[in-house]
Amino acid sequence: MAVCNTILWAVWPTSVLLCVWIWEANCDVKYQSEEVEIFHSDKQSRLGWTSEPSRGSKWGEIPLKFGTVSPVPVLQACGGGAIRTILSPWMERKDAHYLLMDVAFAKVEEQQSGQVSLLQARLVKTDIPTTRDSQPVLDLQTTPFPATLPLNEISNYLNRSKALNLGSISHKGFRLGFSYSGTCVFVTSIRLYYRRCLDTVANLALFGKTVAGSGALMFSCVEGAVVVSPPVRECTVDGVWGPVQGGCTCKPGHQAMNDTCQACRLGYYKPANESGECRMCPPNSGTHREGSEKCDCVQGFSRLPTDPDDLGCTKPPSAPVNATARHHNDSVLIVTWDPPHDRGGRQEVTYRVKCKEQAEVGGQWKSCGEQVVFLTNTSVSITKLNPQRDYMLSVEAWNDILTLPLPGAPSPSTATVTIHRCMLT
Repeated sequence: MAVCNTILWAVWPTSVLLCVWIWEANCDVKYQSEEVEIFHSDKQSRLGWTSEPSRGSKWGEIPLKFGTVSPVPVLQACGGGAIRTILSPWMERKDAHYLLMDVAFAKVEEQQSGQVSLLQARLVKTDIPTTRDSQPVLDLQTTPFPATLPLNEISNYLNRSKALNLGSISHKGFRLGFSYSGTCVFVTSIRLYYRRCLDTVANLALFGKTVAGSGALMFSCVEGAVVVSPPVRECTVDGVWGPVQGGCTCKPGHQAMNDTCQACRLGYYKPANESGECRMCPPNSGTHREGSEKCDCVQGFSRLPTDPDDLGCTKPPSAPVNATARHHNDSVLIVTWDPPHDRGGRQEVTYRVKCKEQAEVGGQWKSCGEQVVFLTNTSVSITKLNPQRDYMLSVEAWNDILTLPLPGAPSPSTATVTIHRCMLT
C-alpha cells in the first residue's frame, strides 16, 4: 500500500499537467456539432461520490492543485483484490438522448499475477435519485505501468478517451459509476455531455438545432420555397446530420442561391416550381415587381394564351407594301402586293382583301360583293367588274394577335389601291 501511494503522489503533477494541456489545447473537433455539457469534474471543488463497499479497499477522492490551477478532484482506487465501485450523485439528463463521456485515467499493475484488470464505467438510469443498482456499459482499457517506472515516462501511459458512448437514456436522470479490482487506478478527469446538430439547410429545407439521437425529424422549407416531398432528416448520435430525404424547390419567381430562394429581380422571371434560374424577360415584355413568375407585355404588344412564356410579346403586322393593280381584261383585275416589312414579331401572316365600288363620281362607296378573307398568297383576281364604275381595293395584313378580343385592340394595317373606270376600258 505504501508503494502505491508513493507512486500516485509522484504521478499526480505530471498527469494533471498533461490533462490540463490536453483540455486547453482546443483540438480539432471531429464532428461539426454542438456539445451540451452535463458534468465536468475539472469544474468541481469536490465530487462527493459514494464508494461501495464502504469498508475495506475502496475508492477515494484526492484534491490536487498544480501551479495556479484550482484544485482538481481526482478519483483513485488502490489496494487490489475485491471489486470496488464508486457512484456519482444523481444527475439530470437535460435534453440528452444519448450520453457521451470524455475520461482521462491511468492504472498501476503489479505484474505478479500477469492479469490485467479492467476499469469499468457503469450507469444507473433512473427517474429518482435513490436507485443504486448499476450495470457496466463500457470496459476502459489502457496499458498499465509498473511501479518502478521512472517519473518522466509515466505520462506516456495516461489514457484519454473522448466521446465514449454510454448509451441511450430516456429517464429523468442517471448516476455514473466506475468499478475496478486491480492494484491501483486513478481517474483524473470526467466530462459528461450530449451533442446537438447545428442549424443547416439541405435541399432548400431548414433543419434547426436538434438533439442528437432524436430520430427522424421533419422541418420546413426556406422562405420562398415549396415542398416537393416532405423533407426528413435524422440527427445521429454523433451530432451529425444524416442524409436528407425529400426536399423543397423554389416557388415561381424565385431561384436557388446559397441555400436560399432569392426573388427574381426586375426584368427577370421564373414561371414554375423548379430548381432553374430566373430568366430574362423576352422581347417587348417586362416586370413591375421583384419575384415575378411571368413578364407582362409593354404597351402596344400582346401575347396569345397559347404562347409560351419565353416567347416575346408581339403586335399586328405593318401594312402590305407595293400594292398594285393591273388590267387583265374588261372585267378582271389582278391585284398584287409584297409582304409587310414588320411582321410584328410573329411568323404567320395572312391577308384580307376588301372591295368597294362607287357608282357616281363623288358618290358613296359600298361593298362590291363578297370579301376575300385570309389569303396566304400575295395576289388576288377581282372579277365581274363594271367598266362604268370606280373601285377601291384594300389589302389588310393579319396575324393571330388581331384575333384577341382586347379592349382598344389595334386595327389591321391596310394598303389601298383605287381603280378608276378608265383603267377598265
